[in-house]
Amino acid sequence: MPNTLTPDFATAGAGIELVGLTKRYPGQRDPAVENVNLQVAAGELVVFVGPSGCGKTTTMKMINRLIEPTSGSIRIGGRDVLAMQPDQLRRHIGYAIQQVGLFPHLTISENIGIVPRLLKWSKARVAQRVEELLQLVGLDPAVHARRYPRQLSGGQQQRVGVARALAADPPVMLMDEPFGATDPITRGRLQDEFLRLQRELRKTIIFVTHDFEEAIKLGDRIAVLRDRSHIAQLDTPARILADPADDYVASFVGADATLKRLALHSVAEATGDTAAAPGTPAVAPTASLREALDTMVAHGVEQVSVGGVVVTFAQLCAAARAAAGAVPAQAAPAHETGLVRNGG
Repeated sequence: MPNTLTPDFATAGAGIELVGLTKRYPGQRDPAVENVNLQVAAGELVVFVGPSGCGKTTTMKMINRLIEPTSGSIRIGGRDVLAMQPDQLRRHIGYAIQQVGLFPHLTISENIGIVPRLLKWSKARVAQRVEELLQLVGLDPAVHARRYPRQLSGGQQQRVGVARALAADPPVMLMDEPFGATDPITRGRLQDEFLRLQRELRKTIIFVTHDFEEAIKLGDRIAVLRDRSHIAQLDTPARILADPADDYVASFVGADATLKRLALHSVAEATGDTAAAPGTPAVAPTASLREALDTMVAHGVEQVSVGGVVVTFAQLCAAARAAAGAVPAQAAPAHETGLVRNGG
């Protein structure tokens, strides 16, 4: 069995399959993670959300074998992860964490280039990749490449952490609350930038967070986890908001599910054909219905301008109702299936 992921997966996501994944620690009566079954499609972003100690980070770390599973199987792109040499495996899986983990004695360029150098890339190829990634995450290579981590802001360090995780162009990325240590404004900007990158790169990503709103914003699907990583519900954000599986899932959704649903839909869905008057508060055409509503409330008005066209509060409400009615039905909730498959 090959001990690295095949080059076929170098620029696109690879599917992940977990079957019966379990972790038991000596001296503990109950397993930390018990019988997790999950399939993640190539290019899909699945968010693990759950309370502290439920096993979500342990489950994620078993995928790149920072924690060795007690039993079960893990496949990436059809390859048996447990048959691979762990160090080689990790060089082909991107990994980003809340603490960033940049080496303080290395420059930003050197930090980003660590894994490519371990993979014996040429100096010219590493330098080209570092420059490409800094541009990709919105940092000027001429300004930032020779700096040290202490010379960057927290948000800039997080961007470098994401760039480093992407350095060897891995098919799979594991992200453990990578934006959790930043302030709310910086976190929102990093989330927007990350979504832009994912639309472009289509990596297969497992993303761990405590923040349900972050899960809604980023995830193609969300896995709401109980204790021991038992999957309470696995579905799209829209389906979970519209039809939580039980009271436990509903506790994550909260009482403002309608407002959360607004964040899933573009203000472009509500636009009309009336020109906006000068001075009307404006939002970008890419803004969500939630952002349009926030702008109305902040300015004490009942309309905003979207590309020079008016969107009224009534139009926003109509778009929200239409969006809620458009949530597709499904034959059986994902939480009721055995091996949870893509699409539920």
